[in-house]
Amino acid sequence: MSRVPVTVISGYLGSGKTTMLLHLLLCKEHLRIGLIVNDLAEVNVDAKTVEQSEFFTDKDRLVVMSSGSISSDLKRDLIEAVYYLAASGEVDLIIVEASGVALPQLIANTIINGVTRDGMPLRTISRLDTNVTVVDGYRILGQFSSQDGMYNEDYADSNQLIINQIEFCDVLVFNKIDLLAQNEKEYLTSFIRKIQPRANFIETSFSRVIVKDVLNTGLFDESNGIQDFLDTEDLSEFVENEADQLGIHSFVYRRREPFHPVRFDEFLDRWPREVTRCKGVMWLITQAETVFKISQSGRAMDIIPAGYWIAALSPDEIKQLFDAREGLKDIWDVRFGDRMIELVFIGKNMNKEQIIRELDACLVQEDESVDNNEDPFNAAV
Repeated sequence: MSRVPVTVISGYLGSGKTTMLLHLLLCKEHLRIGLIVNDLAEVNVDAKTVEQSEFFTDKDRLVVMSSGSISSDLKRDLIEAVYYLAASGEVDLIIVEASGVALPQLIANTIINGVTRDGMPLRTISRLDTNVTVVDGYRILGQFSSQDGMYNEDYADSNQLIINQIEFCDVLVFNKIDLLAQNEKEYLTSFIRKIQPRANFIETSFSRVIVKDVLNTGLFDESNGIQDFLDTEDLSEFVENEADQLGIHSFVYRRREPFHPVRFDEFLDRWPREVTRCKGVMWLITQAETVFKISQSGRAMDIIPAGYWIAALSPDEIKQLFDAREGLKDIWDVRFGDRMIELVFIGKNMNKEQIIRELDACLVQEDESVDNNEDPFNAAV
């Protein structure tokens, strides 16, 4: 039996996900659709809208999931719902409409690796086919300032979430472009493509997309798996760009030496306004075993431990990993092992040279002594 393809539609509140769902129902032709509609609220307004639509027929199936998010507290319910629809034999494909605050990466991981209460793996009966993110162009026009790359502070709470939704998708639907002037559309398109250069990019009004562009596309490569949410990111294929006519540039800062925790903390206090997005990994001389992951969007900044450097393991464990991981030797440094600082910067009219100078000044110098008790990133301090 062929596995039922699953399309996940994500996007922030009001981006146009339900409108897209209704449009797909209208244009589905002979397809039998299984729908999973998620809403944080107790009353699922989106599900009611879908169910009452004239395009929702008796051949379609609807599962309503309310009072929580399928990327967190309703993961178990999502697994059971996908399995129920796929095993029913009554649907040709499944569409999952996530809540506005859901993280698509976590949803994808659940669908790929989920196991039902009865011990049945989802991958035996369904397959993740396409991850779609819908972006409200009019909303983020107010969120991104084209003057200096800084986020509007009124949107600080949603910065990271919207960026994460943009970064993890196979298809990015840039919606509500009819509300944007041409220069506004060009600026936002250029900026979004810096954040998400790989996904298929579709410009729409009223979420009108061609069915084959978002359903049963085969765009998601299940064999590659999914990075864990806390895993470090591989920026080796990131392409720097300094020639954007709109002033939106990107570059990668790479160093093998560690940061001095106090000086780096002071740099964070004067973070350049022009940097709209920064992500990557770093290490501190005071916590040499720990990989720190950085994720910054406007005024929102997360710096969290994300595992351990291989160089912190025992010699026997390191040898085993060298034998098991092809390519590890290519990044290995005689002095630092796999430890490194690797940060990608994206922003409007950034002063790349100044940012690099200031970051270099944060690096630990030869023979410099550092007091571990002064480390502001140490939870025990």
